[in-house]
Amino acid sequence: MRITAALFSLLLLLPGLPLRAAPARIVSLTPHLTEQLFAIGAGPQLVAVDEASDWPAEARRLPKVANYQSINLERLLALKPDLVVLWASGSERLVAQLQALGIPLLTVHSQQLTDLPANLRQLGQATGHAATADPLAEQLAQRLAALRQQYQRKAPLRLLFQLWTPPLTTVAKGSWIQEAIEVCGGDNPFATSPTPYPQISQEAVLQADPALILTPQDPQQLAIWQAWPNLAAVRHGQLVHINPDRLQRLTPRTLDGISELCQVIDRARQPE
Repeated sequence: MRITAALFSLLLLLPGLPLRAAPARIVSLTPHLTEQLFAIGAGPQLVAVDEASDWPAEARRLPKVANYQSINLERLLALKPDLVVLWASGSERLVAQLQALGIPLLTVHSQQLTDLPANLRQLGQATGHAATADPLAEQLAQRLAALRQQYQRKAPLRLLFQLWTPPLTTVAKGSWIQEAIEVCGGDNPFATSPTPYPQISQEAVLQADPALILTPQDPQQLAIWQAWPNLAAVRHGQLVHINPDRLQRLTPRTLDGISELCQVIDRARQPE
């Protein structure tokens, strides 16, 4: 009988039951989970990933069975995975499809920065790499706490995180990028928007007058603000491009991304 990943994890933990072998053929359908799997040492067990999984370099060489729109179920089945890992957010239909085919699943909930250590521990337990995952999770939790402490007394700096344009899109409560902004002492005037990734108008930005505008997108997209030389961020030359994967994907590299974000915000506090 084929077992689900959740049951597999329980069988590993329950005393008195025979130890089950770790899954040997894993498919990851989410980029940040692919990266987490490599980080805990489960990379050699991966037999396929989705098209967006491009880190580390080894992930780019694996067969691709899905993209953000669809999944090639025939190709997935041909690989005979004994575990498929995917992000729980927005995956309900895909989960139902895979469950109907009897494929063991592990759905991972990644909604906020503090989920990262829990994700790593969950993946470590399910793949036989708890000995690597647990200390890594603890190390990252400590790094996040240290960053909070380092920047908690800094003066708030008003900023715009330009996630995308067009349409002009930013971040708000409910996204881990907004959490990162708060860790660094950033003041996002759109933080209380009703959705995690709200679309906003240029007029709203001009009214907010941020001292710093950041984007993970093509840096050329920052040029739109040059039309308003009196905007504080333009006046002080604070239009900054940052690495997209370090903040947009919840992985161990996210802590590097937060550290970089905090440094950028700190420099903008004292413009030349």
